[in-house]
Order: sequence, then C-alpha cells, then structure tokens
Amino acid sequence: MAVTSNKVIRLTFTTVGGKNFSITLPNPRAGLSKAEAEAVMDTIITKNIFITTGGELAEKRDIRVIDTSTNDLYDPPQV
Repeated sequence: MAVTSNKVIRLTFTTVGGKNFSITLPNPRAGLSKAEAEAVMDTIITKNIFITTGGELAEKRDIRVIDTSTNDLYDPPQV
C-alpha cells in the first residue's frame, strides 16, 4: 500500500473543425509560467505540428497543471 503523486500539464487546443484536441505531458517543470506554456502552444500552432481528425490546430483553448494523489488501500497477496 502506498500513496503516489502524479503531475501533468494538459494543453488544449481548438481545431479548425471546432473540436478540442489535448496534449498531456508528464512532470511539468516547477515554476513553469503561463507565458512559457502559451509560447509553446503558439509554436505548435504556427509550425502545424499536429494534424487531427478535426483538422489543423487553430487556437489555444486551455492550459492546466493537474496534480493527482492516489492512495492504494489494498495490494493483493503475492503467491
């Protein structure tokens, strides 16, 4: 039994087709600023790095740093 923590950053874009497209990256750097994250998103859009089923990425929609903690209450016996 253990408590584990996990932190990711989720960059969400809107496509030209009006759909949402998210990129989730593990372990964002401590102290990452909004401006730095937005600059990365701008680069991804400008360089047209990803083509999705909804078309090219058109604009930034959301930036979230998600920190989760999991408490594993039961571990099955080892045989």
